[in-house]
Amino acid sequence: MLAGGQAVAVGLPWSGRDAGADRISVAYDDGSGQVRTRTLSCGGAVRAEQLAACRQLDELGGPLAPVPAGQMCSMIYGGPQTAHVTGMWRGEPVDETYRRTNGCEVARWKRMIPALPEPTSGGPHILAA
Repeated sequence: MLAGGQAVAVGLPWSGRDAGADRISVAYDDGSGQVRTRTLSCGGAVRAEQLAACRQLDELGGPLAPVPAGQMCSMIYGGPQTAHVTGMWRGEPVDETYRRTNGCEVARWKRMIPALPEPTSGGPHILAA
């Protein structure tokens, strides 16, 4: 941290991949309808605040695919949050939507943290049958 409280982004080496090769945008809606977007670049030098998200995505092999059609999921509503992830990962286009509408979707979202924000929904809510 610099004098005056300003933070500095530090470039950290990242897996020897080309700079900008793995770049995604995350458009996040906390449920209020107000969308915030951030860009995550995981090629070349990575900003310190993005390193954990890049590591998580690398461990997962990139943004997680949708829950398979017909998958049995618990009816646990995690909250109104949504995220739309677009860009490129390992040379492949990414266009995934994340939501917290059932247990499978909540688990999928949790695996993507910190690439996706930690929601503050006040906890999961079990849906009425």
